[in-house]
Amino acid sequence: MAALSAALLPLGALAILGAALLLGSGDRTPVQHGCLPDMPRTQPHPAAQVVVPLPAGTYTVSSPFGPRDGGMHLGVDLAAAAGTAILAATDGTVAAAGPASGFGHWIVLDTQIDGNLVSTVYGHMFADGVNVTVGQQVRAGQRIGAMGSDGEATGPHLHFEVVPGGRLQGGHQIDPVPWLAQHGAPVNGSGNDAARQAVDTTTAQVPDSAKTSRSRLAVAQAANYLTGCAPVGAGGGGPDLRAGSVPAAFEPWIRRAAQTCPEVTGPLLAGQEEQESGFNPNAVSPDGAQGAAQFMPGTWAAYGMDVEGTGHADVTSIPDAVMTQARYDCDLAQSAKNGLAQGTLHGDLTELWLSMYNCGPAGTFAAGGVCQNSQTLNYVKAIPALATKYAATLGGSS
Repeated sequence: MAALSAALLPLGALAILGAALLLGSGDRTPVQHGCLPDMPRTQPHPAAQVVVPLPAGTYTVSSPFGPRDGGMHLGVDLAAAAGTAILAATDGTVAAAGPASGFGHWIVLDTQIDGNLVSTVYGHMFADGVNVTVGQQVRAGQRIGAMGSDGEATGPHLHFEVVPGGRLQGGHQIDPVPWLAQHGAPVNGSGNDAARQAVDTTTAQVPDSAKTSRSRLAVAQAANYLTGCAPVGAGGGGPDLRAGSVPAAFEPWIRRAAQTCPEVTGPLLAGQEEQESGFNPNAVSPDGAQGAAQFMPGTWAAYGMDVEGTGHADVTSIPDAVMTQARYDCDLAQSAKNGLAQGTLHGDLTELWLSMYNCGPAGTFAAGGVCQNSQTLNYVKAIPALATKYAATLGGSS
C-alpha cells in the first residue's frame, strides 16, 4: 500500500497515527525489577573540593605509604623541583604552620568532610616556604607553601598525610593515594587532576540542589554507571550474585557495587555483609564499628560516600554503606596487588585485601601477608566460603 503523505493528513489524524505507531512499535525492553533510579546525566557547575597537593605534571611519587626501612611510612612522598607550589588539598583551617620534628617545617590543615574531621599534612618546607599562618582559612587548590627539603629529607619533596580524626587530635594516618582518588583527585596524571587544580580557584557558590546532583553523579561515575539498570549478568569480572540470596534492600546495591572493580564480586560483598553484621544496617560492635559493613569512625570519615544524595554520608544507610564497602575493598585490593608486585606481600590476593579490611593495611604489610591472629585468619577463610552460597550457578538466574 502506498505510504500516506503527512502533508495530506489533518493534525488530529497525525496525532492518532503517532499514538498508533508508538503502541505498535514492536518489542519493548522488559522492565527489570529492583533497578536503581536513573542517575543525573548533566554535569553541575564544577567546584574543587579535594585536589592533588602539587600542580599536575610537576611531581613523581618517590615513596609510597607503607613499610619502609623497618618502620611505617605514614604518608606519600611526592618529589618535585625545589620551590614548586604546594597546594591545599582541601578547604580548611590552618591548625599548624611552622617547625616540626622530622618535618623541618610543616602545615596541618583541618577540614570537615561529610561531617567528620580530617587533617591533611604537608612536610619538609623551609621556613620561607610556609606561606600560611595558624587560623587562616584556605581553599582547595590555593598555594600554601613551596617545595623544600628541610628536616629528615634526602631531596626536595612533599611528605603528604591524610589523617581522619585529626593529626593534632590523635587520629591515625591512612594511605593518601586511594583517598585522593576516591575524592576525585587521582595522583600522577590520570587526566582528572589537572582539571581540578586551579590555584586560587574562583568557583562560584553552588546551590544545594547542584551539590546533591554532584554527589550522585560522582558516585555514578566512580561505579561506572549512569543508567537505572545494568545489563542482566553484568559484573566486575567474577561470579554474579544469585537472585534472592540476600535481603531485598541490599540486592540492587550489591549488584551495583560489584561493578567497582574485578577483584570485588557480588558474592564476596554479600559474604562480607553476613560476616560483619548479618546484613544489619544498625549494627554497632563493642569496638565501635558501625553499620552493615562495620566501618570504624575514622575509616568512614575518610571513605564514606553520600550515595543517596542527602548531603551526609550515613553509615547506617544501605546504599551509602554498600557502595563505600566496595570502594574501600577495591582500594585495599589495589594496595594488595601493589604489595604482591613489589614483593612486600605474599599470599592469595583475596585473602590479603580481606586481611587489610579486618586488621588494617599497616598490620598486613607488617606481617608480609595475612595477619596471623585467630580472628583475621578465620575472617579471610570464612568470607570466600560464605560467598559460594551467594553465587549464581551456571545457567541460573542472576
